[in-house]
Amino acid sequence: MLFHLRHLEGESDVRSGYIYVHIEGDSVEVRESFLGFFPIAGKTANELTKDILSNLESDGLDINFCRIQGYDNAATMAGIHGGVQKKIKEINPKVLFVPCANHSLNLCGVHSFGTNPLCVTFFGTVEKLYCFFSLSTHRWGVLKENMNLTVKRLSQTRWSAPHDAIKPLKKQFEKLIIALETLTDQRENVDTRGSVEVFLKAVCDFYFLGHLSFWCDVLEEVNLTQKYLQTEGISLEKCTVKLNGLKLFLRGQRNEIVERAIQYATTQCEEMGISMETRGRIRRKKMMPGEMARDAGLTMQEEMRRSMFECLDRFSLELDARSEAMDNILSIFAAIQPSYLLSAKEEQLQGSISNSSMTKIFNEISDEDVMIEIMRLRRHMEAAKITPEEANKWTVLQFLKFIVKWDFCETLPNLSLCLRFFLTICVSVVSCKRSFSKLNLKNYLRSSMTQTRLNSLAMISIENECAKTVNFD
Repeated sequence: MLFHLRHLEGESDVRSGYIYVHIEGDSVEVRESFLGFFPIAGKTANELTKDILSNLESDGLDINFCRIQGYDNAATMAGIHGGVQKKIKEINPKVLFVPCANHSLNLCGVHSFGTNPLCVTFFGTVEKLYCFFSLSTHRWGVLKENMNLTVKRLSQTRWSAPHDAIKPLKKQFEKLIIALETLTDQRENVDTRGSVEVFLKAVCDFYFLGHLSFWCDVLEEVNLTQKYLQTEGISLEKCTVKLNGLKLFLRGQRNEIVERAIQYATTQCEEMGISMETRGRIRRKKMMPGEMARDAGLTMQEEMRRSMFECLDRFSLELDARSEAMDNILSIFAAIQPSYLLSAKEEQLQGSISNSSMTKIFNEISDEDVMIEIMRLRRHMEAAKITPEEANKWTVLQFLKFIVKWDFCETLPNLSLCLRFFLTICVSVVSCKRSFSKLNLKNYLRSSMTQTRLNSLAMISIENECAKTVNFD
């Protein structure tokens, strides 16, 4: 099952839905169905849990049949000690929890620069640039005359916003400077000219240019990862592979990213005649135990290099910590991953099944039966002339499709059930977030709409494919 919490102005709604495997004939589909929005009176974990359970009951759904729950990273929902996921797990111990991969990755980025003064200044300047141009149609017109791409605003909850905001600035930095210099004309008002002078000093700066190149490279990979994690029907094993690829990039390309950023900043400063002398006095900080005397006073290059390494290391640590929950879930279902199903030796399979807690959590599944059925599946695949080379490219969903196509569900009941549990793991809750974003855009309509009408319109919109098949006659 899938729940998502989002606060709307002056009120709170929960969007609820559930994920399931739909089998009809030879067709196997992983579906997510929308149940509705329901208002909540309180905001504590106990109150939210009570509201969720009562609404599930009214929809005829028993929480004891739930096996997976997914939320964003709000402490009230995802807290391991007193969050909603913990409260529901106390009622039904078989319910596993997976945090939203997109929210987790977004928070890794936010926390990686949140304590770094140079990065906070950089992102603050980017946001203020957008505000400066967007507050005046005249300024925006000047910007569009000089730049093919416009500046974008930052957002801590919209995953692609930082990348979209920084990429145009690096791609057309010279044109941005021309647009700012155009607004220093004497015909402009005092407020505009004063703000432009501040911005020119802020962006024509070694630190700003270095972080512009640095974050453009990092956020390019992060943005591609986030888009992949929003792929419809993506499964957990694909999600973990993509996140591990991002970890390898952050660690393997660590030095190259930083040196490339410093080289870019140095080249731009030389070409544009920007001074690279230390701003004001050299920052001297109190030495900590183990720190050398030379670490107390840093040059601009050394300070920026330290800042960037700090961000990359913090990002990697955050990614390790926040992906741990997904890695744990994947280890629970290790025995039904394609590599184990196809080629693991009997001793390896036995160890994987006994070491994982899959059969302990889901007591309706037997260790011995799963072991026997995996060996039986291999014989069935060999009899159906499925070559190992072909099967190596299969996903968990394709293994279930094979079982259904050949009508082996009765001979592989435990294995089929394990595969279905794994396929209903909630990787992301971004579709819920989008529906709430649309509600925020139409807040004036939402405030004058009854709950019943909201649910009905949302149901028609979200389940539009089913709605089109309805015969109104």
